[in-house]
Amino acid sequence: MKIKGLITAMVTPLDEKGINEAATRRLVNRLIAEGVSGLFILGTNGEFYALSREEKEKLAALVVEEVHGRVPVFAGSGGISTAQVIELSNRFAELGVDALSVITPFLMKLTDRELINHYKEIARAVSLPIILYNIPANTGNNISAAVYQELLKIPSIVAIKDSSGDLQQLKTYIKHNHRDDFAVLVGSDSKILAGLQLGADGAVAATSNVLTRTDVGIYESFRKNDLETARQLQNSIEDFRYLLKLSSVPSVLKYSMNMIGYQVGSPKLPILPVSKKFHDEIKKTLESYKVVEAFDFVKE
Repeated sequence: MKIKGLITAMVTPLDEKGINEAATRRLVNRLIAEGVSGLFILGTNGEFYALSREEKEKLAALVVEEVHGRVPVFAGSGGISTAQVIELSNRFAELGVDALSVITPFLMKLTDRELINHYKEIARAVSLPIILYNIPANTGNNISAAVYQELLKIPSIVAIKDSSGDLQQLKTYIKHNHRDDFAVLVGSDSKILAGLQLGADGAVAATSNVLTRTDVGIYESFRKNDLETARQLQNSIEDFRYLLKLSSVPSVLKYSMNMIGYQVGSPKLPILPVSKKFHDEIKKTLESYKVVEAFDFVKE
């Protein structure tokens, strides 16, 4: 089945012992109740880079269990080492995730040939469908049009999440997609509507952890051809996106969730918690959104 809709790039609820099981279950159920089309765990906002192998497996197993088939679960198994990606991917298959998100390797600058080979080796060794995850500003490696067209030939690679923010590149991906079963997903929250208008199949949005109804509404309004509502909803998330830039990812996002009553903890080091000097600004902005109609603020 082709991937589509508004998918949440879910934060990882943590406490002093590691994965916060109760908070994870509660968050999963809230996101599904509010209409998301899938859950994208262990991405950048899910702190995959800082979690241990044990924590990744625990989160994946927990989310799969709690979702219980209601929406697909996409789990990030990416890393620098091809062999380690394959190992974790196969473990996720055992745990029951629906598809893998495989970010391009980072730290090392790869040639196109190396990047293509990385994905080919993974596809050859794992049984699950693969979503390419392109975020070149963070990884230093971009999935070019040439690499993309080569990877489209691999049947088990079923989607790309493009977080480059480059609409021209997104347009190129869409133009060269000759497969009915391959999805192009917008990975930049500011460009959900623009991407859909270009022909993208959906979006993976971190802001939907908090502004779930708003982000789902962008997709649903577009689908109903209500472009004015979709445009208003898209514009409305900008104040929250501004807040997210006050600290390193996903510090403000987790702080905001804690503030609206979803105790997801602090980010893992080296990311520090949000400075208290931003508390009032964050609270005021959150109060301006409809999210406060459904979730009470934590008593201060």
